Amino acid sequence: MTNPPQHSPPRYEAAFWQTSQRRMFALLVAFGTLACVGALWAQAPNFDPLDRVALPVLALILLGLQLALLLRRLTVGVAATIAYGVTSVYFLLALEQQFRVFAPQVRMLSESTYWFPVLYAGAFLLYPPRRAAWLAGTTYLLAFGVCVNHLVTGASAGDPRLVGAVAQFLLVGAVMIIVQATFGVQRVQLLAEREAAYRDALTGLANRRAAEERLAALAQDGDRFTLVLFDLDHFKAVNDQHGHATGDLVLRGVAQAAQGVLPRGGVAARWGGEEFLLILPVLSTRQVREMLDTLRAQLGGQRHGEVTGITASFGVATAREGEHPDAVLARADAAMYAAKHRGRNDVQHADLQRTHHGGVPEAFPEDHGPG
Repeated sequence: MTNPPQHSPPRYEAAFWQTSQRRMFALLVAFGTLACVGALWAQAPNFDPLDRVALPVLALILLGLQLALLLRRLTVGVAATIAYGVTSVYFLLALEQQFRVFAPQVRMLSESTYWFPVLYAGAFLLYPPRRAAWLAGTTYLLAFGVCVNHLVTGASAGDPRLVGAVAQFLLVGAVMIIVQATFGVQRVQLLAEREAAYRDALTGLANRRAAEERLAALAQDGDRFTLVLFDLDHFKAVNDQHGHATGDLVLRGVAQAAQGVLPRGGVAARWGGEEFLLILPVLSTRQVREMLDTLRAQLGGQRHGEVTGITASFGVATAREGEHPDAVLARADAAMYAAKHRGRNDVQHADLQRTHHGGVPEAFPEDHGPG
């Protein structure tokens, strides 16, 4: 199995994944509860002894997990694991029950066996391939044991028609696990390749391609956003005087600090060389200022060998209604160079600047940065 990526996903990807997982779990709870109610309705008034107790309990557990998830008492992963466990136990008990009641009479397996392939597939949707194969394989082996036990010692032992039905059931389950395990490994490999395509290998931040796609998605959805483009001051001198290895340490330190100050939904990207881009939800001038002052303080306190006191020039621009991301980037870029012209180590907001008669934008007094 391919090793997992070394870097955690950007926060906006993690948030999106958590949201999608919660929605999927809510749908599964809804369908599972309806399936329990439907099965009981179909059996009325002659309920199966197992289903009379197990199906209401299963429905209540699923609804309880959904409530705990809504109240933030459980994570999606824990809730899904509990749901998978209790559902697997129910279907194994149902398989045992049908060999005692249903199979001897009709010499076939009941419709509840249709759900075992869903269990096997669900394991590979919830877990990494190795763990999923272990869970699905364990469930399969338990089902295999129940079937063989009843075919050898049960009331219908040796019945050719029932043996054929059981063989089909077990064969389909084995094929499903093999297919899902193969696709699971391939999925991990594809995710690793996608990670490499959208991740800057040195810093672990999103790369320019990922940032451009994020901006395109925001534009397509009509969402407004705030951009911060910043460039490290005198970085060429760091490489020239201390070597590229030290320069790489500086870039990693800057990336770590930038990632640490991001608000929820923000993205930090290495835009190129020593230039970085922060894609943020719409923030007020004060909020941006406070965030960047924190970042500047952290950069100033970093030490990489003989290199200390790292500074950067920041340009900020907030998208206007209907404004194309390229135009927002251009304004942030102009603001960043205005900060450089003002002496570097400063923050310039594109929407809070006026043009001096000499052609160089300068900030309003309230936007002057410290230092």
